[in-house]
Amino acid sequence: MANDGSDGISIGGVFARSFDVMRGNPAATLGISALIVALPQLLFYGLGATQVIYGDAMNGQYAAAGSIGLLTALLWLVAGGAIVQATVAHDEGRKATPGEVLRVGLRRAPALFVVYALYLIGVWIGTIFLLVPGLMFATTWAVALPAIVAERPGIVGAFSRSRALTKGARWHIFGILMLAFVAYCIVLVVLSLFGSAGQGTLDALRGDPAAAIMLPSLFERVVQSLVSTVLVTWLTALGATMFVALRRWKDGPGTDRLAAIFA
Repeated sequence: MANDGSDGISIGGVFARSFDVMRGNPAATLGISALIVALPQLLFYGLGATQVIYGDAMNGQYAAAGSIGLLTALLWLVAGGAIVQATVAHDEGRKATPGEVLRVGLRRAPALFVVYALYLIGVWIGTIFLLVPGLMFATTWAVALPAIVAERPGIVGAFSRSRALTKGARWHIFGILMLAFVAYCIVLVVLSLFGSAGQGTLDALRGDPAAAIMLPSLFERVVQSLVSTVLVTWLTALGATMFVALRRWKDGPGTDRLAAIFA
C-alpha cells in the first residue's frame, strides 16, 4: 500500500544512507568510478594528451577538447548507472558485485545520456526565466536519472516517475540539493586553494607571476582526481538514495523486491 503521509523523507537520513552505501560496497561504487573515470583521465594526463588538448583549446581549436569532454561524460554516466545499481542493491540488503553494476551501467548509459541531456536543457531554460522555474524543474526531476536505471520506465516515463515520487517532498529535496551544492562548492574551493591556482597566487606574490599559469603537476592531478572521484561518487549515491527513500515512502518497501524480480 502506498504511503500517503505528509512527512516526506528525512534529509539527515538520506545523507547518512548515501555514506552507508559507499562504506558498505566500496568496490562497486568508488572502485568503479576510479576504474572507468579517474584512471583514464590520469592516463591521458600522464601521456601528455591533456597538455596537448589544453594547448589546442587555448589556440581556439576545440574539437579535441570537446571529444574528450564527451567521452568523460559518457564514462561518468556508466559509473553513475553502476552506482545507482549498487545503491538499490544495498537497500535490498545485498552487496552487488562490480561486474553486476558495471553491466547495468553500460546497458543504461544511452538512456542516461538522453535523460541527462533533457534534464540539463530543461533546467537551463527554466533558469533563464527568473531562476525559479529552473529550481522547480531541478527539484521535480531530481530522481529521473536513478529512475531510468532502477525501473526502466522509458525516457518520458523517467521524468513522470520523478515528478510523481517527489510530489509532497520537494522542500526536503530542495534542501538536500542545496546542501549537496554547498558541499560541492566547498570542496572545489579547497582544491583550488591547495592546487596550482592557489600556489600560483602565492608565487606571484613572491615575485614569480609566470608560475601562476602553470598546469597542475602529476601529483596535484592525482589528488584532484581522487577527491573528485569520491565527491561525484557520493553525489550520485546521494541522488540514488533519495530515489530509494522516495520510492519506499510512496510505494512501500515491497517495491524494491519486485524491482529485483523483474530487473
